[in-house]
Amino acid sequence: MSTKCLQFSLNYISRYPKTEKELTVHLFKKWFMSQEVNDALTKLKELWYIDDERFIQSYINSEISNKWKPIMAIKQKLMQKWVDSHLVDKVLNMNTEDMQEWTHKKIKKEIQNYKKKWIDWFDIIQKLMRKGYKLDDIKAVIQNKD
Repeated sequence: MSTKCLQFSLNYISRYPKTEKELTVHLFKKWFMSQEVNDALTKLKELWYIDDERFIQSYINSEISNKWKPIMAIKQKLMQKWVDSHLVDKVLNMNTEDMQEWTHKKIKKEIQNYKKKWIDWFDIIQKLMRKGYKLDDIKAVIQNKD
């Protein structure tokens, strides 16, 4: 096993967590051989330094609770990170209730900000949908509010 490849991988993922695919692509860009990359990935998986499911869970929690991003926007960003869509759906389904609560809180906050600007309901709904919120979530917040 190439310790150089493993050391490079550890240094790379220590700055920010990466998906398995992101790390693999980066290692190939740095001209590591296929066997070196496979050995390094195997070792990192054994040590639990690379785990796409944990990465997705952490990413979703961060994006929803800290940044209040819509679920659709998060899902698109994860697809850009080459994460398996079935794995994303699995993690999302495990946390549906918590995510819906956070999403509704964010929609409520956005509605309040738009109402301060005297924007009518039709435009508010359009703006929220353009940001990636689902119409059902918007309706649920509006119905509970009024």
